Amino acid sequence: MEFLEANGRRIAYERRKGTGPGVVFLGGFRSDMTGTKAQALDDWAMRQGRAFLRFDYSGHGQSSGDFLDGSIGDWAQDAMAAIGALTEGPQVLVGS
Repeated sequence: MEFLEANGRRIAYERRKGTGPGVVFLGGFRSDMTGTKAQALDDWAMRQGRAFLRFDYSGHGQSSGDFLDGSIGDWAQDAMAAIGALTEGPQVLVGS
């Protein structure tokens, strides 16, 4: 696990190099990147040789902050920061 500093928050992420288009997993409400859906998609990406990114929104999982202090706007900023800083080229966004 690595961390991205963005918008005053520390965002935990895991990234797999591979071919594109890359795949980005956007977790659901109060879930994190270690859930069964995120792990299953990571396994699929590994078998396919695809680039893959999963991360925890602020206040979720291993990222900084308290869930109760966050908002959908904060989590959208987290997603945009992670995608902008940690991916290259076209991406397929997969939501939970």
